Amino acid sequence: MSNRDEFPEDTKRKVALRANHQCSFHGCPQPTSGPSDESPEAVNMIGKAAHIHAAAPGPGARRYLASMSREERTHINNAIWLCATHADLIDRDEVTYTADMLRAMKSDHEAKCAERQRNALSTGEAVPDLVAIGPNIVFIGEFLGVEAEVWSFHLRNFVDGDVHALIALAERYERTKAIERYVLVNELGDGRRLRDKPSITRETTGGYMVRCPVFPSADRIRASDLPKSWALSGSDDLVVQGGNWAITSGLEALPQQMKTYLSHQRGESPFHQDFGTRFAEYYNLLVGSPWFARYLKLEVIRQAAIPYTDLTNDQQHTPLRCVKRVYGVEVLASTPTNNWLPIRVDLDVNGVGRWRNNLSVYIPSEPIIAITL
Repeated sequence: MSNRDEFPEDTKRKVALRANHQCSFHGCPQPTSGPSDESPEAVNMIGKAAHIHAAAPGPGARRYLASMSREERTHINNAIWLCATHADLIDRDEVTYTADMLRAMKSDHEAKCAERQRNALSTGEAVPDLVAIGPNIVFIGEFLGVEAEVWSFHLRNFVDGDVHALIALAERYERTKAIERYVLVNELGDGRRLRDKPSITRETTGGYMVRCPVFPSADRIRASDLPKSWALSGSDDLVVQGGNWAITSGLEALPQQMKTYLSHQRGESPFHQDFGTRFAEYYNLLVGSPWFARYLKLEVIRQAAIPYTDLTNDQQHTPLRCVKRVYGVEVLASTPTNNWLPIRVDLDVNGVGRWRNNLSVYIPSEPIIAITL
């Protein structure tokens, strides 16, 4: 058994995403992934998540730091995304390529990726965005159109999962939980339940074509019809008016509903294991990256567009019951204050139209451990 502290697969994918699948070495323009000619499923991957401080002691273990814990060695902070050439180079010369130099390279490269993305958005240039198919497959791609209730996409790079995972999803589609059969599209600010299994084919120009048969858009209620609930103060205490607990409903209840639902983490409730967002998971992996807000947007789209069966009354509706489209999600601070992270949401609300609001979502200090009853 190897004593190397290797990065989890999820961490490898995230450090590649933060680097925009390009080598982080100064001056290297090398893209690190692309389609292979060997088969429609094959991918050429010449990038790797290299350790800044070595994964294990021993000969050739560059920049090994004995005081680091296993968790620190396998954390994304100890990873830098490099092409194969430069991953080998930094492990041949630790005098030149110190840990501080590698961290500076990583930070500089990620900052340039963020700047290019912001510049493209400000000039209206088309920027490939995230598409999710179920909870475990996310890729960078463009929406191509709709024909006969089938959404089509050009897939550039996988972020979570790969071609084999997508094929496996299609093969086990009938055995997949209904709540995990969906497609979410950041470019559209919308999503749909899958009507049938997705398909994928290799394009002659490079990349893949993905087709997703979908159901029509889920029903939404008008904001004025949001049900009554206890009114909460900014500190989440019950509001008392005239000696009684205050009630809120309709559009007045929407900010509170958004804050409550988006702060609930998936797996937090033993009775509703599939309910909630993955905000905390994405914060721990992507905070400080330009992709963080994009992942949060995917989650808000899921809460707005994908129905959930409420087990208390056996009724099905989207968690954000009146939100029709998600135009944007902006993160307003680099770190939470007392576990609350301020964000700005830009939404299309049924019966209201364009609705923008600042709110805070709860980011727990410790990872959520799902409890199964």
